[in-house]
Amino acid sequence: MPSSSNPGLPDLSRAIGPVIVVLALIAIAFGAFVQIGPGQRGVLMTWGAVQQGVLDPGLHMKIPFMQSVAKMDVQIHNSQASETAASMDLQDVESEVAVNWHILPADAEWIYQHVGDERALGARVIKPAISNAVKAVTAHFNAEDLVVHRDDVRNQIESQIKSALTPYRVVVDSVNITNFQFSPQYAQAIEEKQVAQQKALQATYDLQKAKVRALQRIVEATAQSKAQALLRQTLTPEIIQQEAIQKWNGVLPTVTSGGGVLPMIGNVSVAGAH
Repeated sequence: MPSSSNPGLPDLSRAIGPVIVVLALIAIAFGAFVQIGPGQRGVLMTWGAVQQGVLDPGLHMKIPFMQSVAKMDVQIHNSQASETAASMDLQDVESEVAVNWHILPADAEWIYQHVGDERALGARVIKPAISNAVKAVTAHFNAEDLVVHRDDVRNQIESQIKSALTPYRVVVDSVNITNFQFSPQYAQAIEEKQVAQQKALQATYDLQKAKVRALQRIVEATAQSKAQALLRQTLTPEIIQQEAIQKWNGVLPTVTSGGGVLPMIGNVSVAGAH
């Protein structure tokens, strides 16, 4: 009875294995796979045309030569700009502003198609938005008030930057003003004004202290005068004589005359004398 097994099948299986391995190596070599890392999104392009949707982190297949993938960083970026603007009192103020921002992951494909990658976004969109916001807000404050109302200035700059970047699908995480710098002449004028204000405050304080001390002296003198007046009202001749007797040590005062030393007896009555 003839066997039903086909002796050629094992040989075919052994031949297919290496072919699959070779094809996989060729696919890898020619870029049939792409790895999207954490904090990234992939933008798939076919013959250079951007396809809808984004590639999430992980391993993805693409058609070699026909398709390519641009990786977009959706983590937080920091853009800094130094801008010179005129204040409301026409002083040149150099402001340094730092903005933290990130791309909306779901809109990475739209951003890449309309603007470019995150570097192009920073240069073409972020920095111009910072510059415009700084100039617009600075013009509404006097130079000195920019420092005094720093938080208000920062909030207004942040609001304008957010409004400018919203159409580009960019989220502003925070805005910080790292420095205000004025011309040397104006900076010196501000310093002199502050010193004058401090001296004026010190003079006012010293004047208030002098007024308080003078008022204290008046109160003390008034109280003493009233006490003396009250004492004069309460002292009678009898009380004075009684006080003198209580303080007398029993020795009569003496006076010197031509006949020698004589005891002096005045109005004070000695016990037993008549």
